[in-house]
Amino acid sequence: MLQFITAKSDKYTITEEAQMVIEGGCQWIQVSEQLPEGTSMKDILMELKPLCEENGVFLMVESDAELAQEMRIHGVHLKKTDIKPTEARELLGPHAVIGIDTDSAAEILALKGLDIDYAVLDLDRGNTIDDIKQTISEVRGQGFDIHIVAKGANIDMADLNRLKQAGVSGFAMSRQILDNPEPAVATAEILAALSL
Repeated sequence: MLQFITAKSDKYTITEEAQMVIEGGCQWIQVSEQLPEGTSMKDILMELKPLCEENGVFLMVESDAELAQEMRIHGVHLKKTDIKPTEARELLGPHAVIGIDTDSAAEILALKGLDIDYAVLDLDRGNTIDDIKQTISEVRGQGFDIHIVAKGANIDMADLNRLKQAGVSGFAMSRQILDNPEPAVATAEILAALSL
């Protein structure tokens, strides 16, 4: 599973970013709080929602569960400083997708029984691939089969297979795609690597 996270760019609008990754085959777009000057999250979602609906693409928003409910999109990704995941679930109902940032096996295991769909481990926050492997091993050892998503600006093609072998089931990427001269092609290449 590839999750594309939007980013501020000198070259593309957020909608253009979404169009390119959808063209490349991505089925999951998360709108980041990092937005271009003069735009609001709601404005962006109003542009992206019909595009995602037309292409059968999951549309998520970062942090703002109330906006996710208002816009009737698929769900919300929570940072540690956002509302509690239980509050987000109560607000959004049983069908919404909810993910949350985590840094350790203990934090992931604390989600057990809370109806959270995925936990993110970020390689930009001090985790190595070996750390992630150990964390997932501890989580699975406790019988918890939540989806684990790896995130990080420096995840490259060579890391994908190692992370998959470590037990990662999804990848959140942004700059790896947008910094490529052909973002749609980069998206397709990443998806091809994940399917191996």
